[in-house]
Amino acid sequence: MKDYVAENERILNEWREKYIEENQSLYPTCPNLGEYFAKDGIMFMGEIVAEPKVYPNGDTTFRWKRKKNGKENELWSKAPLRILYLTKDQNTGDDVAWDVRSESFRYADEKYRPSGMWLDTKTTFFRNLVYSLYGIGNTTAEKIAIDFTNEKALEYADKHIFARINCKKEVGGATCSNDILRKAIESDNKYLKQQIDNLDADILVCCGYSQSIEKTGSLILNFLNDNGYNFVPVVDEWIYYYEKENKIAINSWHLSDFRRFDYSEMVLKYHEFLKKHPDFIKSHRK
Repeated sequence: MKDYVAENERILNEWREKYIEENQSLYPTCPNLGEYFAKDGIMFMGEIVAEPKVYPNGDTTFRWKRKKNGKENELWSKAPLRILYLTKDQNTGDDVAWDVRSESFRYADEKYRPSGMWLDTKTTFFRNLVYSLYGIGNTTAEKIAIDFTNEKALEYADKHIFARINCKKEVGGATCSNDILRKAIESDNKYLKQQIDNLDADILVCCGYSQSIEKTGSLILNFLNDNGYNFVPVVDEWIYYYEKENKIAINSWHLSDFRRFDYSEMVLKYHEFLKKHPDFIKSHRK
């Protein structure tokens, strides 16, 4: 069995060292630049624990963090369909990075959590990720999965292995401009390609569509097609198919774009694709 997890870690560690080396001269007084490099890949599948954060004024908040359980590689190896989200960067504000793989999509602090609800629906990115994951994972040529509860969606994300890669590893803020993303992708082309190729996903959700971008409208999808893939549009501008490798790329708005992103539209377009290619959801694993 290939060790996807170990190879992903090797790529990240090499990439992180390059990031530190290139930026140390710009921030000579920063004691640990590596804290601003966000690791990612196959999501952790272990127990969820409350991780406290104490602020200088004494206030304490909690983040519900998922731990690694050691079964991630086996689950990814055997997953009937491997789903990979390709996103821009990590929004930390002025804070340091956290490991993307530990995200649990739950409200950070119980005192801010609506009664009886765990899924963090106020964080648009998390809500849309979990909703779209459930929709993609449960839609077939005969059934469209766009009607479900928050509890069902979160339960699905808890139990089904998937992966996420930020194309820009340095942390950012509320927005990441196309110019900044393009520069990061061009600078780290080698490592980004290695990381994506290693995971060998079947469905690649490319987040960040923009009408101002050339070709596909997505810097991330353009990157894939410029680096060994051959995705062509088969359902409007939403679903691209790489028939030779039996992979699809979903050309999506950014998950935080509450004005444009609609998970149900994505799922409906995916359903249209499955009606034409019903065998796609059969296991890709031999």
